[in-house]
Amino acid sequence: ILFIGNTRLGDAILSTCILNHFENKNVEVTVICSPLSKEIYKNFSIVKNIISIIKKKKGKHWIEAYRALDSQVWDLIIDLRNTIISRLIRKKKVIRFGKTNKKEHRVISMCKLIKLNKICSPKIPITKNNHKKALLTLQKNNLMNPVLAIAPITNWHRKNWPLNNYAKLINKLIDSKADIKSVIILGSYNEREECEDLKKKIRIKTVVNYAGKVDIIQIYAILRNCKMFIGNDSGLMHLAAVSGIKTLGLFGPSKVENYSPWGDQAYFIRTTKTYDDLVLTKTYSRHDNSNLMKSLSVEKVYKKVMKII
Repeated sequence: ILFIGNTRLGDAILSTCILNHFENKNVEVTVICSPLSKEIYKNFSIVKNIISIIKKKKGKHWIEAYRALDSQVWDLIIDLRNTIISRLIRKKKVIRFGKTNKKEHRVISMCKLIKLNKICSPKIPITKNNHKKALLTLQKNNLMNPVLAIAPITNWHRKNWPLNNYAKLINKLIDSKADIKSVIILGSYNEREECEDLKKKIRIKTVVNYAGKVDIIQIYAILRNCKMFIGNDSGLMHLAAVSGIKTLGLFGPSKVENYSPWGDQAYFIRTTKTYDDLVLTKTYSRHDNSNLMKSLSVEKVYKKVMKII
């Protein structure tokens, strides 16, 4: 099987529902994906080869992929990106992810793509070594349970809940009956300074900024040892949800019906303004600097957290 996976972290995590369906079957899978999403796919036992592609000008990365893949006839191609590659290379059967129900969650859409009779949930396998390293990391930083995980930054500034709101919420939870002893802050290397700013505003000493310091699988293993995650709609939110811990996603200019966190312990809360109110307006611009999350109050999020925790 050739699996043309997603480049973005969140989509890659949700797409693991397909690999989980095949996990106990007698198949071998080659995955094409981005360097970031490679971390999500690498521990599946059925994944025998990963071709990590870095985007190049004029689609040259697809030429390289074609050369690597056209030496055989594929039994099945699952193309989640609807690419030219799945049209050019030799295959017996191909399934492409195209138009979907706009009101349907992406996990359901992907399960329907491979014609499953029941929903297969996303899940990421980790090794015993991953788990051991996560515990050692928490111990090394003297983090006491219960641990609250926070991911305050996304790759789009307009859907970031304000840092001051995160600080107020965390301090309010520390002072309440939420029983939070430690806080970890998650993000990419480019987000480390903003995460450090948040760290300085939190009123306990047991706070660690992991932004840019650990890889995705290690973050996943660490999350499995946390009590709860709170963050914007992002790849890290989906990572927390599939880890099985209580997860609260904060939504504004993105669609809950398609991308809410998936799982028995997954919850969401959104701005007072709907997606249509925020995005489907004449004055809307993706590149505007104004924040679209301001109508979500600290008190509203706090009440939701206290119901969940």
